[in-house]
Amino acid sequence: MNKTHRTIRYRLHPRSVAKSAMLWGTAGACRFVWNHFVAKLRDDYVFYGECNPRFFTIGKQFVNLRRQVPWLRDYSCATVRLSLKPIQTAYEQYFKGAGGLPRFKGKYFTDASFPLTAGTFKMMGRNYLHVQRIGTMRLTGHNSYPDAKAVSGTIKNECGMWYAYLTCEVEAAAELKVVREVGIDRNAGQVTLSDGTRYEMPNMTRLEARKRRYQRMMSRRRCGSLKHGTKPSNRYLKARLMARKTHQKIAHARANWCHHVSRKVADRYNLVYLEDLNIAGMTASAKGTAEKPGKNVKQKTGLNRTIRSSGWGKLDQCLDYKSNVVKVPAAYTSQKCRACGHTAKQNRKTQSDFHCVKCGHRANADMNAALNILAFGNGAAGRGDGGVARSVKRQNEQKFPADYCI
Repeated sequence: MNKTHRTIRYRLHPRSVAKSAMLWGTAGACRFVWNHFVAKLRDDYVFYGECNPRFFTIGKQFVNLRRQVPWLRDYSCATVRLSLKPIQTAYEQYFKGAGGLPRFKGKYFTDASFPLTAGTFKMMGRNYLHVQRIGTMRLTGHNSYPDAKAVSGTIKNECGMWYAYLTCEVEAAAELKVVREVGIDRNAGQVTLSDGTRYEMPNMTRLEARKRRYQRMMSRRRCGSLKHGTKPSNRYLKARLMARKTHQKIAHARANWCHHVSRKVADRYNLVYLEDLNIAGMTASAKGTAEKPGKNVKQKTGLNRTIRSSGWGKLDQCLDYKSNVVKVPAAYTSQKCRACGHTAKQNRKTQSDFHCVKCGHRANADMNAALNILAFGNGAAGRGDGGVARSVKRQNEQKFPADYCI
């Protein structure tokens, strides 16, 4: 059977001053070595016009550096060396013109973290993790795959607490024989299913206001600079910690909502049709150019904030591994009448009301859009869809076995 990977997030409990110090020290060693080789490769590229960013070469140079810097020997050689691997990927993207050079990491400007790989860690039962040179630490958290084997991971400090992100190898889902399908229309703060069910996000207005208050406190205090080597003030670090904790509460509440909604949908349906939305393009800058001026910047900024806080990408990710997701083109799904197929901007009277100017069909706008998405996905849309339904049906035939039934 095919294998796939899932990442499980655990809370990590060092439970001793020595283990906590080793966690911080390992993350600091990874940051020190990263900055050392980022600077060295930049100097080589500036003075000689070329550099060798291959991980194999950097790894050999790291062994020599470890002999010259005695305190690096207190930490796991394999773990610290593995933290240099992204440098090769970053330079490969830079040489292709698809990214910039690797950046320096600062103690007060970067989250403390370090990678794990086979040989540097081991699961001790289901609730304990043994890390090389650090020891055995307790884990708390839910694992939907208790018998899966952890192959890699990352240990990261978030808001003063340590977390372990372990990537496990699990068996892929079995092929579908009987398909139960649904179309989902995603909107700001809610999602609507083609069966009429609607799920609304929890109200986080108070948490958003609290985060903005802490951000204003940060703006009035000395933030320091990684470029100039200045340290942030203690009052700034305190305000930043409170802002990050509030932001973490908002992110956890949004992720919890996405997991609950995706589980409810996956329990009833095993094939989900979603709009193929370009979220990055929808939340792009609204300034525009002199030839083609953009929308009102303040208005577009509020819309961008609403879209980003709606959790569209997270919901898509949760549905993707709990069910089977097929994307359909998003064009005109909210303007097309599901009764007669007439497409016009005037059909959408308000944000929630749909009234076809041709046949007079009235319905909830989100419900109408969800039914159009379902029709585009299963090939039932035969009223001037321009071949969209046929192209999506070909995707379904490639993704699912030929003998699947609805």
